[in-house]
Amino acid sequence: MKIREIAEFLDAELVGDASVEIIGVASVASASTGEIAFLEKNIGQVASRADCLIVPADFDGETPIPLIKTANPKLAFARVAAILHPQKRKQSGIDASAVIAETAAIGSGVFVDAFVSVGNDSAIGSGTYLLAGTKIGDGVMIGKNCFLHPNVVIQDGCLIGNDVILHSGAVVGADGFGYVRDAQKYVKFPQIGVVVIEDDVEIGANSCIDRGSLGETRIGKGTKIDNLVQIAHNVQIGERVIIAAQTGISGSTVVEDDCVIGGQVGMGDHALVKSGAIIGSQAGVLPGKIVRPGVWWGTPVQPLSEYKRQNAHVKSLQRLKDDVIEIKKLMKK
Repeated sequence: MKIREIAEFLDAELVGDASVEIIGVASVASASTGEIAFLEKNIGQVASRADCLIVPADFDGETPIPLIKTANPKLAFARVAAILHPQKRKQSGIDASAVIAETAAIGSGVFVDAFVSVGNDSAIGSGTYLLAGTKIGDGVMIGKNCFLHPNVVIQDGCLIGNDVILHSGAVVGADGFGYVRDAQKYVKFPQIGVVVIEDDVEIGANSCIDRGSLGETRIGKGTKIDNLVQIAHNVQIGERVIIAAQTGISGSTVVEDDCVIGGQVGMGDHALVKSGAIIGSQAGVLPGKIVRPGVWWGTPVQPLSEYKRQNAHVKSLQRLKDDVIEIKKLMKK
């Protein structure tokens, strides 16, 4: 794209030569001829070999590089990158090694890669990609323009919306971890519900979304889940939620819209995370806990201001210990 075309696409202000052609994106440090980079802050003088920079609207630094000024440079950069580096696509068709049930419905423009299996009464929406080794159970409904990377597993009866991305090794619809104890052993509680994944959800590699025990586990529209995340049975995740890697969310927990969950967070069952809450990495949410809007941290999870205060006290314990030892010496004298 010409720089002029990029500025028009972004509806942004252009400063400098508009005729230069851009063929790719890169960081400010690594960019070279034909590449575009971005700056999030107004840092003054810029040293880069990029052919164009996307910068904040108030940027006033001196540089010979053509500039595109916009309110949110990182967002603009991501939009441009999606055009210059589109997702790799193959021609639609079904590989000879794939196993498709006679009662399955395959939409137009679907690509089915090697060793994919699709079960009875399942439906695959138009434009969806199923890459090598993916296994689709019986009665599964997958929407349009989804992209399932290699070795994804979707178990029986699960419902997947449109524009969903599932990365390699993701498992949707495994049995939840539910048991009842009798005198001698644990008896498995029924795990016969489903998983519903709404539109525009992305789930990272080797993450697991368990089916509901009797109802449903639901992932709301626009939610993004990182690698190695465990979502237990009957959990309800709202819209536009961010969940970072190695987080585990126990059964029947509710996370409302627009929450951010850091890495390695552990949540007990039946917790409630209210809309707008931000939970920092490695925090622990006790069963039944209500986490209200704001920033939270620590185990058990608490408001960030309280966590910082307690952390400061812990760091001062050595000084307190030394003072007590000195006081004891004085009292002995």
